[in-house]
Amino acid sequence: LNIYRFKGLTGLTFFIFYFAFGGLICTLHNQSLRKDYYANENYEYLKLWISSEPEQTNDILRFEAEVTQVYIDKKVLSKSGKMMLALKLDDKKPIRLKYGNELMVSAKYLPVEPPYNPAEFDFKAWLATKNVYHQTFINQDHLIKIGENKGNPIVNYAIDVRKRQVEVYRKLIKNDEAFAVASTLVLGYRSDLSKETLSAYTKTGTVHALSVSGMHVGIIYIFLNWMLFFLDKNSITRIVKLLLICTLIWYYSLLTGFSPSVLRSAVMLTVFIIAKSFNKTSNSYNILAFTAICLLIYNPFLVWDVGFQLSFLAVFGLVYLQPKIYKWIYVKNKWLDKLWATVAMSLAAQLATYPL
Repeated sequence: LNIYRFKGLTGLTFFIFYFAFGGLICTLHNQSLRKDYYANENYEYLKLWISSEPEQTNDILRFEAEVTQVYIDKKVLSKSGKMMLALKLDDKKPIRLKYGNELMVSAKYLPVEPPYNPAEFDFKAWLATKNVYHQTFINQDHLIKIGENKGNPIVNYAIDVRKRQVEVYRKLIKNDEAFAVASTLVLGYRSDLSKETLSAYTKTGTVHALSVSGMHVGIIYIFLNWMLFFLDKNSITRIVKLLLICTLIWYYSLLTGFSPSVLRSAVMLTVFIIAKSFNKTSNSYNILAFTAICLLIYNPFLVWDVGFQLSFLAVFGLVYLQPKIYKWIYVKNKWLDKLWATVAMSLAAQLATYPL
């Protein structure tokens, strides 16, 4: 083909295209640039719905919310945009809020403030990666619950299932710390994780162990592939098996809140399974790149997410560095060779993620 005569020009053209396409996607996803962004003007009241699972710390309940309407001078206008809301709870008037609840609140929002001290955590930049640029702190008296079932019904169902599973863990595990760690490890549910436990894991450098990662998805895939071995009889049953595995993997991803590392593993495994079902060979680099492009089209702000960066760097290290590190030492013994291969995998992942 003539295209291969101009490899340099072709590569440059694709680079410019993806760069421009990425810029366009980021612009379209940035809610603060839209004409109907609620914070462009001041209003009296906001109508919004809770778009994340509320997290309570002492008497403060925090959650993200999507604005749908604003009220000013007895007029109702349709607006859009996300905000971070911190609600001070009243013990005398208990209120239960969850994902999908529709609320009416006072419009007392302010831009998220930048850090004022060196090396201080940049809360503003972190919220910007979630497309949140304004926040509000209100008392419970300035909020009215007006609806229940707003938002994605699938996400709402997944959150309810996760809560029921957490309650099962609570009944089976009597120790509070053990229960909190188990809920975090398996389901990504951090609401009951104490600051002391989180601090202990952070100081020992093992806080990553508390995150639901691609390893969980890999374990589920291996288990399901082994458990459904009886469906390997013919091509039709194999397709049924692969569809079942893909469905359950994506269900688990939904259950854990679609963290970047879990999403990465789910997409990669889906592509791998599809290639396997058609008896096609798969290139690890192509699958990794395809997965990254799919996730960034879905949410371009994931590129700033540390979990996203660590996940892809770790997999790149396993694909590129592990074979090279494995060749450093030749081991004759079969079991020692397997041990060295495992060590090589760990070294590859550590080296690839070391810059972060």
